[in-house]
Amino acid sequence: MTTQTYTYNTLTYTHTQKHMDPYRSEAEVAPPTPKWKRLLRQNSEKIGTFAEDVVLPPNQRSGQRATVPEVILVRDVEAQNSNMSTMVVDCRTSQKQPRHFPSFIVGISIIQVFLMYNVNNQDLLINLGYDPHRRHELWRFVTIMFVHTGFIHLWSNVIFQLILGIPLEIVHNWRRISIIYIASVVGGTLFITVLRPRIYTVGASAAVYGLLFSHLSTIILNWNEMDRKCCRLFWLLAYMSFDIGLSIFDALQKQDVGSRTSHAAHLGGAVTGFLVSILVLKNFQSHPWEEKMQKICLTILKVLGVAILIFNIVVWGLYLPEEWNFNYRNSLQVYLKKTIIESSNDSRIHQKCMRDLDCKSVLDQYSFNGTISNISLE
Repeated sequence: MTTQTYTYNTLTYTHTQKHMDPYRSEAEVAPPTPKWKRLLRQNSEKIGTFAEDVVLPPNQRSGQRATVPEVILVRDVEAQNSNMSTMVVDCRTSQKQPRHFPSFIVGISIIQVFLMYNVNNQDLLINLGYDPHRRHELWRFVTIMFVHTGFIHLWSNVIFQLILGIPLEIVHNWRRISIIYIASVVGGTLFITVLRPRIYTVGASAAVYGLLFSHLSTIILNWNEMDRKCCRLFWLLAYMSFDIGLSIFDALQKQDVGSRTSHAAHLGGAVTGFLVSILVLKNFQSHPWEEKMQKICLTILKVLGVAILIFNIVVWGLYLPEEWNFNYRNSLQVYLKKTIIESSNDSRIHQKCMRDLDCKSVLDQYSFNGTISNISLE
């Protein structure tokens, strides 16, 4: 470093000039990177590597993909004609698979948590949840994913969708994962309209099951290239069997008091998520049997959609009679009153009502003279 001083009349200017040491690298000259940036970069790299190990076949992972062998022209100087000959050099240089920040899954999770902690839960249910009195309000088939019954319900869905969705979105980008997520929600709600049409339903469980079955689609779609595929398939099917078995056991155990789990939404989300994932996820190396499978999945998806739509329109007796008459003012309150009155003494909603003085007084009033006033349950 040199310092030069210039004097003009009465003013003095000092100019400092840095000379680059030719023996020092740029990394030594550059200012040190803050510790938090280094930690963030290292952890993001680990998460990206883990996502690739979970989702990608070996030949598509960073550091394991080989570029096209380099063709080098070599002149044979010892030969009299000095013709050019070619030599193929196998350059195993690494080429990184594009990674994407999981903006969709993280963003959806933040919105769900924000709504749960900042908006009245009953207002969310009335305006955004699946209301059997308001099936014609089509936005409910999507907005159901923003409403949850409680903190356990919310955080179980958020944690599982982050675990399942982040590896997929890092590899496949947010557009593909958003299509799978929203399609699973809509599919789950449509299955509710067929299997449990008279029940208020909320939650993003259908989307979580759609993401879970997307991992199954990833294994099947890249079966020829995936490593440890039998092991992956075994453990994934084992977890699915355990979860489905637990749901069936819960339904049988609570047969008398009623289970609060929407098995119809789980089934619809799983089926839709699997079929849509086969169509939209990246297929890194196409094979004829995979193309046939995609055509079959598209056909099944179309048939299911048309069948459920026709069922919703034609089978009038399955749905609430007042729904299309728009006589659903305070429909949730009416539904809660009717549910409490018709429930057994062992049911969860009846026990909750007995712990609330206002609700208990309403039940006592109904038992006394057969009338019932407004009830507000949180």
